[in-house]
Amino acid sequence: MSTQAHKYSKVILKHGFGVRKNQIQENDEPSHAQINKCKQWLKQFARKKSLPTDRCLNSYYLKHVVEDAVGEYVTNGAFIQAAVDLGFKYSSIVGPNAFFHIELRLPEDEWRRIKPTGFSKWLFQQEHFLLAQDAKADPTWPRTARRFIDFWRYLNRHGGRSTSDEEWLSEAWESWSGQMAPQPDLIDTDLVYDQKCDLISLGDQYPLAPPGFVYLYALIVTEKPYDLLRVRYVGQTVSPSKRLREHILRPGSIERVKWVGDLLRNNEYPRMAIFETVLEDTAVQMEMAAIYAFSERETLWDDTLDGFPPLDNALLNIKK
Repeated sequence: MSTQAHKYSKVILKHGFGVRKNQIQENDEPSHAQINKCKQWLKQFARKKSLPTDRCLNSYYLKHVVEDAVGEYVTNGAFIQAAVDLGFKYSSIVGPNAFFHIELRLPEDEWRRIKPTGFSKWLFQQEHFLLAQDAKADPTWPRTARRFIDFWRYLNRHGGRSTSDEEWLSEAWESWSGQMAPQPDLIDTDLVYDQKCDLISLGDQYPLAPPGFVYLYALIVTEKPYDLLRVRYVGQTVSPSKRLREHILRPGSIERVKWVGDLLRNNEYPRMAIFETVLEDTAVQMEMAAIYAFSERETLWDDTLDGFPPLDNALLNIKK
């Protein structure tokens, strides 16, 4: 077998680099089969990269990484020979070990290469937030998500999370966005489903919202044969009577046109449930919180909650 001699007359043996003294015996050489195993692994999970000396990887460590991946024993020398044959450079030799300029791209570390964006990018730099440390080290954290609800749902659906995590998330979100976090639990959806709020039909008169305030409302319908109250749209308005008329006469999106059209063909109309009065300054965030909360409830009614359902399809709101 051909081995590469080092300038200090070192050669690659089973255990790693050694000094040439006499003719090398065959049983001192790395195994051809093990060298090939290491080459296959290197081609798939390693790449050449110029690195500072203190960041080069020890061949003895790397040979153990290969063993864990292939489920077989390989020698230090087999790894060194494979790396050298493939053109990987090493910066130094310490005893039998070589320190290689190698960057690993292991499948289990793929999440580390997903660059955080938006909120996550900001959060990872905020060492004073306890949530930041956990999120940055979490392989399944939604690093590229854009909406508050994506992070909220993530925390709610991963075991071991506490309500304090949701509080920390809200605090961090408000620091990042400068706005109130649209937490779904700010909304009491039972007010609508139990019909404990004001309900109006087309033609009913309802007072305008007080100055500086807006109403949060839901468009509802009672579905047969179970007489089940369903929420199909959530919005905000200062004039409920006018807004309900607009929804029926000018539904807007294709989905809402189809929904209202189906109702009208059956001589039915959507009703409006007015469930909250909020300050104008918080109306957008509270409306989003309501959209998230009712979307969750409607998905539960649809009995589609199986793992991680597409909750955003539950309402006819434009996706936000």
